[in-house]
Amino acid sequence: MRAGCKMRVGIDLGTTYSAVARYDQANSRPVVINNTFGKELTPSVICFLDNGDVLVGEDAKDMQAGGTGAAAAAFKRAMGDQSFTVEAAGAQYSAEDLSAILLKKLISDAEAVSGEKIDSAVITVPAYFNDFQRKATIRAGEACGVKVLKIVNEPTAAAISYGYSGSSEKTILVYDLGGGTFDVTILEARKGGIEVKGTDGNHLLGGKDWDAAVSKFVAEQFLDEFGVDPRDDESAKNELIVASENYKKVLSRSDSVTIQLKHDGNAGKYTLTREAFDAMTEPLLLATREVCAGLISSLGMSWGDIDEVLLVGGSTRMPQVEAFLRELIGARIVSNSDTDLAVVKGAAITAALYAGDSKKVRAFEIKDVTAHSLGALSLRRDGKAYVNEVMIPKNSKIPASVRKPFRLGEGNMTDVVEVYILQGESADPRDCHVLSKVSATGFENDGGGTEIEIEYRYNENGVVDVAAYQGGEPLIIESEPVPEDTGWMGEAPRPAERAVEKSVVICVDMSRSMDKIVDGVRPLDEVKRETAGFVRELAAEGAVFGLVGFGDKVGVIRDMTSDQGSIIGALESLKVNEYGRGTDASPIGTAAAMLSSRSGVRMILILTDGKWGKRDAAVAEARACRSSDIVVIAMGFGNADVSFLKQIATVDEGAIFTTIRGMGEKFSTIATAVKKGSMGLREGGSSDGGKKERIKTR
Repeated sequence: MRAGCKMRVGIDLGTTYSAVARYDQANSRPVVINNTFGKELTPSVICFLDNGDVLVGEDAKDMQAGGTGAAAAAFKRAMGDQSFTVEAAGAQYSAEDLSAILLKKLISDAEAVSGEKIDSAVITVPAYFNDFQRKATIRAGEACGVKVLKIVNEPTAAAISYGYSGSSEKTILVYDLGGGTFDVTILEARKGGIEVKGTDGNHLLGGKDWDAAVSKFVAEQFLDEFGVDPRDDESAKNELIVASENYKKVLSRSDSVTIQLKHDGNAGKYTLTREAFDAMTEPLLLATREVCAGLISSLGMSWGDIDEVLLVGGSTRMPQVEAFLRELIGARIVSNSDTDLAVVKGAAITAALYAGDSKKVRAFEIKDVTAHSLGALSLRRDGKAYVNEVMIPKNSKIPASVRKPFRLGEGNMTDVVEVYILQGESADPRDCHVLSKVSATGFENDGGGTEIEIEYRYNENGVVDVAAYQGGEPLIIESEPVPEDTGWMGEAPRPAERAVEKSVVICVDMSRSMDKIVDGVRPLDEVKRETAGFVRELAAEGAVFGLVGFGDKVGVIRDMTSDQGSIIGALESLKVNEYGRGTDASPIGTAAAMLSSRSGVRMILILTDGKWGKRDAAVAEARACRSSDIVVIAMGFGNADVSFLKQIATVDEGAIFTTIRGMGEKFSTIATAVKKGSMGLREGGSSDGGKKERIKTR
């Protein structure tokens, strides 16, 4: 090994086969580094022998085929699964442990063949790998003493390898069918970059399932003929599994294959045609179609939007795959002879780009996405159940982050906030992965109502991180073990943990005066803009809204809804004079009726710039609201009458007079009061008023 020589590599840690590649600067191309057997691909198989020896790769697969020792294969499918273990020679190995053993072999072979020391690597993973699986992959790499520069999604790596970053603009569907996983990714290729639009997949579907179909066919034929099932014998089963992969490959080149099987003193000979093979495995192809169709639908696309289909993974060599996709999509199908190596070559290019050590690698931009939504355990709006509240939606561009406020109500003196992080699409927490539990400490809390911010992040590797802040300053975040029993997430929360409902009816003056330019702006335009911001802020707290317009008459523009987009869209549609040119009608009674069936914090927010005609009726309606514990806030500007605002406001400081330009600050004050529940109500005044994002405080 040459002293001082260090290299960065790309590693395809595959379910069936793995490979290592580097970027050859002299020839400006990625080059696969052969293993010590002189082969580009290394079987992802480990064999534990009775004498304590551990074989990896070619030797291990030979032992597996001969039924010798305890073989471990396809363990990539179990990455991140704490319940998966392989017991051998008195020890237990997780999928992460096995991956580290395989990686160590890959690295040592590459170093022996190249004569150079590997110090860092880019490792590929299925696009659909979750946080557990990505972190387990990184740890496996680090356990070998290698710095993991980056985790890159396999379909993205393949697209990089085939040079789509330098192509004319086109939309590509990457159909990645490997030995143990299936991914579909839709990306836009353009000169200078690749932008992933979305990804989906099934990490329990791959070429191994086609192998299993062959094994099942042979075993059942043998069982029918001799009354003995070879799968009942571990050694015979392993031999059949290895042989079935070869039979599958023969069927990719021939119309039929003859299969011989000897077991328990019996010898069987069977013929499997490609037609029969295609028929028995059709459900597997249909399963990939379901994933593809779901992704296309979620992105608002159609099959016709696909310009090209790129086949990736050795399993796409089966003729049935290309024929299936041609009929399904109709777009140009692109297959390459080195499809097994596309991912590792793309990883090698990424390693060179990421390290910035090669001027000969043409720089381009890679924009990838996350395959899973990131959420937090929260309370449903009615406070009767826990839900997964999505913070960062699936297929968001990464890196991505979002901050959400977390409020401790008056009298709550806790100094620890516990947060449960979830990954998944379901609103039911039990259908999601509970990734972690973290505690935020170090914040100031005088019991008068405290707010901190929790930040949820996906880094560029698609790995999850959490941070917390108070007043912009970072807080202490500590990870804690996730309880083994999370069944309580499906139970009704304790009453003390239930969030207070918040319902707001916004009443907008639409008289002609709202069209006159004041301070360089049209009042109605500023009302729309600031009110939309107010809606967004309270919508994050689970508030529901209604929208009423008024002038000489009153109209319900949008009934109570939790859809902030619907309310904001209705705001945008407001037009001056739609309900008359003056202000003779009071909206308070109409708004109160909309709130009559609601509970918790109920508020009517009136925005007006003029003098009202029939004031006595409005004052009487406001008094009725006070008796019903409905808060009326009256915000006036322009020619609004301050004394009248005070008459219809039902709480102290509820009459607000401001300038057009000062509305934003006043909206913020009102929003804070609503979130705290401190609106002077008998019900809610002492609530914690903002614990929607409280997970568990104990």
